[in-house]
Amino acid sequence: MISVNELRHPKEKLYRLICMVIGGLIWASLLLGTMFSILVVLLPLALALWLAGRFFRAALFGNSVLVDEQQYAGLNAMVKDVGQQLGMSRVPETFVVNSGGMTNALAIKFLSTSYVLLFSSLVDLLWEEKNHDRVRMIVAHELAHHAAGHVNFWIDLLMKPAMFVPFLGSAYSRACELTADRVAAACIPANREAAVTAMITLASGSQVLTPHTSVEAFKRQEQKIPSGFGFLQEVLSSHPRMTKRILAIEAFYDSRTVQPVAAQAA
Repeated sequence: MISVNELRHPKEKLYRLICMVIGGLIWASLLLGTMFSILVVLLPLALALWLAGRFFRAALFGNSVLVDEQQYAGLNAMVKDVGQQLGMSRVPETFVVNSGGMTNALAIKFLSTSYVLLFSSLVDLLWEEKNHDRVRMIVAHELAHHAAGHVNFWIDLLMKPAMFVPFLGSAYSRACELTADRVAAACIPANREAAVTAMITLASGSQVLTPHTSVEAFKRQEQKIPSGFGFLQEVLSSHPRMTKRILAIEAFYDSRTVQPVAAQAA
């Protein structure tokens, strides 16, 4: 079993602690005010989230395809297997969503209900009949967000006041992405190539060009980014640059001596 806490990126550990401390202090100061003011905020928020969750679920079941034993059994087996690797007692419901050409995947939680959304174009882009580790990398990344508590309602609520501190919220979000990448890579320890290729395919968006894409040349693009504007672009973004993510994934593989774990065939 993979320990998600042990794989948290050092930056996430730091920013998570800062956000929890700041958020906790602000909530504590509010509690020392009036409980009534807290209830005025929390009760409508809880009701709004419950209603949003119900509407979201209705739209999801009506317009997307639920991944289970009867539908996409191979993909379902992969999701279950990764969830077991991460020690998840309850695996989020997973859906394939018509993305209209957009390539993405999302981890979402409404109060107590968790979801993973796999955009259809992303699955098509990464799917290989004989090797499913590229898709597994993406599935594991989204499940890692759930396993690490990145979309946990109560943790998010505790840290919410800290998200208004300039640049702190985006810094924490970027660190969470690096953690999810590390956890996902640990789920395919014997296939470094698949982990890196999944990321670079997201950058190019082309299944045809992926076999002809030089990873080394792509990584060197990071050196050509204007330093000042590159810094501004980074601190304002919720996700690290793909060049940096690939460099971080490779550094993670280099730093670990892992025993290969057989991937669940889909």
